[in-house]
Amino acid sequence: MPRETLRSNFLGCKNFIEIIYKKKIDCKFLNAASCEMFGEIKGKIKILSKKLPVSPYGKAKLKSYELVQKYRTEKKLKAYNAIIFNTESFLRNKSFLIPKICMAAISANKKNQKTQFGNLNISREWNWCDEQSTMMLKFLKKKPQDFILSNGKNYSAIQMVGFAFEYFKLDFNNYIVKSEKFLRKKDIKNKFSDYNSCLIRNKISRNDLVYGKKIIIKLIKYYLNESKS
Repeated sequence: MPRETLRSNFLGCKNFIEIIYKKKIDCKFLNAASCEMFGEIKGKIKILSKKLPVSPYGKAKLKSYELVQKYRTEKKLKAYNAIIFNTESFLRNKSFLIPKICMAAISANKKNQKTQFGNLNISREWNWCDEQSTMMLKFLKKKPQDFILSNGKNYSAIQMVGFAFEYFKLDFNNYIVKSEKFLRKKDIKNKFSDYNSCLIRNKISRNDLVYGKKIIIKLIKYYLNESKS
């Protein structure tokens, strides 16, 4: 497991929760866990689904997840695990898939430029950060627990590519190049969440307005405006 991945996704969590316990700080602690803790799951990912991470990132997230559970059950800390599915925002690094897709469409429109990608035959639940944060705060008002944070709206990466290039009325097939360089050895094809069971259990409702095509359009408009300043 690469050292930096472990440091940023496990040791930071460990340091905070240990200080809260030792100093007897009266607060709630939220750990940003991840759907990357799960391997290839048939059907929807549930809280209790088998956790077999295939990446160093997923393994580090699982370690922090289990640590938080331990402090909650054994030391009675008000500690939460949010199992977060793919979440996009204006602040996300442009090397991540969805921002990269948007930038590829912008480059194709402005410079007639092609962009290399790895496997686009994957499906994910792409969420918008503002809506995820709103839901996170709703869960934090409930008792300490583990919960899934996602909208349940699944789109393939190639659909998201289509939305981006459609914005400029371009055919993405003329601008997308498949490259071995960007292929992941153990890329999981589909991820679906059983997000609704967590909502029902906590008597919380969720009504997302930004997903799929709307995420793409928001990001493209932001990047275009950003390039003008």
